[in-house]
Amino acid sequence: MTVVTNPARAHPDDDIDAIESANGYNGESSGLELDDNARLYDDEKESDIVFVAGINGDTWRYPGHRRVLAATSPVFAALLNAKTDVIVVDYVDRRGFEQLLRYHYCEPTQLNSVATARCSLDAAYKFLCPLLAERCARRLDEMLDAGVALEVLRDLRYLCARLPGAASAPPLPALTNDAAARSLAQCSRWCDSLAHNALLVLDDNADAALTDERLEELTYEDLALIVKRDTLRVSSELVLAEALSRWSTAACKRTKRELTPSNKRAALGELAYCPRYLLLSGEELDRALALELLEPMERALVTARARKLSAPVPVGAEQEGMLRRWARPRPTQPAALPVHLSPRSEQPSDDQQGSKLCVRRSKRPKQPSFAPEEKTKKEGCCACFGDGLLRAFICLFD
Repeated sequence: MTVVTNPARAHPDDDIDAIESANGYNGESSGLELDDNARLYDDEKESDIVFVAGINGDTWRYPGHRRVLAATSPVFAALLNAKTDVIVVDYVDRRGFEQLLRYHYCEPTQLNSVATARCSLDAAYKFLCPLLAERCARRLDEMLDAGVALEVLRDLRYLCARLPGAASAPPLPALTNDAAARSLAQCSRWCDSLAHNALLVLDDNADAALTDERLEELTYEDLALIVKRDTLRVSSELVLAEALSRWSTAACKRTKRELTPSNKRAALGELAYCPRYLLLSGEELDRALALELLEPMERALVTARARKLSAPVPVGAEQEGMLRRWARPRPTQPAALPVHLSPRSEQPSDDQQGSKLCVRRSKRPKQPSFAPEEKTKKEGCCACFGDGLLRAFICLFD
């Protein structure tokens, strides 16, 4: 029995267009009726291929049909070209792979939980199914809150095209035909839109996100995406400083390092400068500096500037710029408008913002008029009366 574990390397030297032609894939649907596909889902009798899908030992067995799946995407076309009875898919969670099969067999997808929708989005991306990726992105957008946004961003950056830290190359380098490239770009756009909305949710719910224990599980790159944002609406910069302290402690434990201030600062790197320390005062400033996220001399400079004392050492241009940034208030306006993926991210209309009695509605901009000025100028009642009287005298003496 032959086992194939990676579709990108199943036939590295084969021409993908030739594989698609051999399997009947043309970038569209297979031509089978929807009822036929739905009837074949989980049909063991007519199955001619078996998938063993899952990661980390959590694997399930799924019967499949070559004539259905080979026409769904170039990934399945390349995967099913191998002469094998069993295909191991050990790079996709079994929940996501099951929803992928349900979609291709025209069965209703079951995106009831964040974990299932997230795994299904990953499967849709890796198997180049933009319509399922859209469905998952919209479902996840409906469920977005501070905790869900952290879960979404935990791995989503690798599926995005425009998000900082995104992968520089597609995960399936063998799929170089135009149809595959377009599908991959569409999947990435849905991931970008979801990540954009997730970051806006984190801005609006910064306190809840920074105190969530899932923050400590983020990688350095994912953490940087959040804490570097200028538009984080924290109730106090101390909340951000304490979150960074907890994350640095967890990072030291993961890497088996001693919990010393120097090791914590090394784990944070430049992220230790993200809190705006000079917006704090009194006890809150003392608590933030006691976390020792800054070097001793940096803490002394902050203390001196906060208490309007002379600096213990000459302050250079770099230090002065940092002190000014730490004293700059955060903007109150959001970074951007959300992408409309679901009713949750829909912008409220004027009618939805409130009644006329309790909300002052913004004035509508006047429409430009292209008529001659004398035609559009509004005349007073006296001018109209005088013009009518003059016309009457003209008619009388004519």
